[in-house]
Amino acid sequence: MIALVLLLAALPRLDAGLTDAFRQVKAGRYQEGRRAAEAYLAQPGAAHPGQAEFVVGLSFHQQKLYETARLRFARALEKEPDYATARYFLGFALLNLGRLDEARRELTAYVAVDPSHAEAHFGLGLVALEQDRGADAQNAIARAIALASGGAPAGPQTPPAVRRDLARYEARLADAYLRDDRLEPARDALLRSVALWPDLFEPWHKLARVRRRLGDAAGAAEAQARSDALFKLRTGDATP
Repeated sequence: MIALVLLLAALPRLDAGLTDAFRQVKAGRYQEGRRAAEAYLAQPGAAHPGQAEFVVGLSFHQQKLYETARLRFARALEKEPDYATARYFLGFALLNLGRLDEARRELTAYVAVDPSHAEAHFGLGLVALEQDRGADAQNAIARAIALASGGAPAGPQTPPAVRRDLARYEARLADAYLRDDRLEPARDALLRSVALWPDLFEPWHKLARVRRRLGDAAGAAEAQARSDALFKLRTGDATP
């Protein structure tokens, strides 16, 4: 998922009484953040209990405790149905839990509120991939790419975080093409991915396999060598 610091910068303003809880979660001090949010909830007449439930859920989500996060995001929406950010995170929690139909429903509802959110469209693409809906995955991920890039090719002025997101999107777009055995579009998407962010071994590994299937032995060997070097750098193990 998109880097938390970037996503949270765009969140609707939280109640001032949740500022400390939010900062603790953002800094990775999850228990402290939960305690602060729970203390807010314990106050009589707390103005935004849904936001507090969201902050608690976010702390669990960042620890990959998706079932507990799901429960708190759902509770946030019960208390404040219009707090759309909780719906966005609920969709991704459901995706990580494999509850795909529910994830699709929540992310679709979120996109109806914020249609310009690239990562939400990407999430819908991931759901479609998991459900073997190749054309839907291609369309959703292509939409994410268009939104993240502003409709223009990434260039030197593109922020690094955006370039990395675009590289992720292109790599998964290649997966969507491969579901339909569309090798050449998959290769082109992977080439864009490694050009945007050359330090991830997975797109290079996929590119090697696609080039091999296309009969490009030299290109496959080059991509595999890059993949192996990056994998070894990251893990110390030479075998992806």
